[in-house]
Amino acid sequence: MPAPPSVAPFAGLLADLAQDLRRGSCCLVVCDKGWTLPLYAALKERLRAANVRCGYLDGRPTEESPNDAGVMLATVAQMRYAARSQAEGVVYALPHLDVMTTTEGGWTTISREVVPLLYENAATVWLGFRDPSLPLLQVVEKVFTRRYVIDQPYRTLETVSPPPPSLPLVPIVPPTPAPAEEANEPEPPEEPPADLPPTERTEW
Repeated sequence: MPAPPSVAPFAGLLADLAQDLRRGSCCLVVCDKGWTLPLYAALKERLRAANVRCGYLDGRPTEESPNDAGVMLATVAQMRYAARSQAEGVVYALPHLDVMTTTEGGWTTISREVVPLLYENAATVWLGFRDPSLPLLQVVEKVFTRRYVIDQPYRTLETVSPPPPSLPLVPIVPPTPAPAEEANEPEPPEEPPADLPPTERTEW
């Protein structure tokens, strides 16, 4: 199994992003969906070194709060808790912000829940992730004061061309041998005519 791509090329970006989050700025990261978890894991280590805690709000069920309503509704519940929490020094990551608030399909019941929560508490520090293929509602974009863009794709798409069609197999039929010519049997020699008796003479 191939190893996942490394986030080492983004070390400078992660350092600046961690600094902005520590200052209390809400930040939006625009990158391929596959980069979301690796970037968050690397960023979490940097923030932990600065005594900043992180919350990953992805709707994942826990023993205390089993998820019976679906990932999106569970994420909304986690956002509600984060927006109304009095904890300080916490960054709340939203890995599925693009799915919940994309402009594709217009306003949904999920986006109508998410937008008020994003604005409910001005002290809440949000870290949003957006795939370039999913534009966000304009009112959601306004929440974030800093935007970081990663153009490098998480995976490279390689088009595999089909092999050229093989030529049909043509059976090779051996030539039919010509029928052997029948040897012409020599005709038997004609028998010599029998000696005729001498012609009788009649003398007058």
